[in-house]
Amino acid sequence: MKNICITLGLVILMTSCNPESNLEINLQQSEIFLENNLLDSNVVEIEPGLQYVVLESSQENTMMPKLSDTITADFHGTLMDGSIFWSSIEIGEPLTIQLSQLIPGCQKAISQMKVGDKWKVYIHPNLAYGEEGRPTIPPNAALTFDITLHSVEPIS
Repeated sequence: MKNICITLGLVILMTSCNPESNLEINLQQSEIFLENNLLDSNVVEIEPGLQYVVLESSQENTMMPKLSDTITADFHGTLMDGSIFWSSIEIGEPLTIQLSQLIPGCQKAISQMKVGDKWKVYIHPNLAYGEEGRPTIPPNAALTFDITLHSVEPIS
């Protein structure tokens, strides 16, 4: 009986440490997170796995960026549990970058924003860092960004 308990304990321990099962669990949690977002009537789905809520809308500016444009924006990135993985707001300086250099989810969302807009964007792992993750982002993690688009500089 003692050997059976030890063996069962080892099997459970080995399965819980299996990176492949963690990848699958993270993916399932991300998909449930995004499905639950759609229950909120304020959430707009751009495409499966890419959603946003308008927090502030610019009525004055109609300029929307293209992939080749350089944007300046504030990004506040969090994981599903609310922990911050990166924030230009906490750094104290907006990010200036060519739109095409961002993850696909941010590219697609920001290309629909106008200068002055502030959106909360929810991104499926397949439109973010996927199975690879990053040092501060687990593999297959859904991401949430609060994004404020400050300016767009078209390529001349």
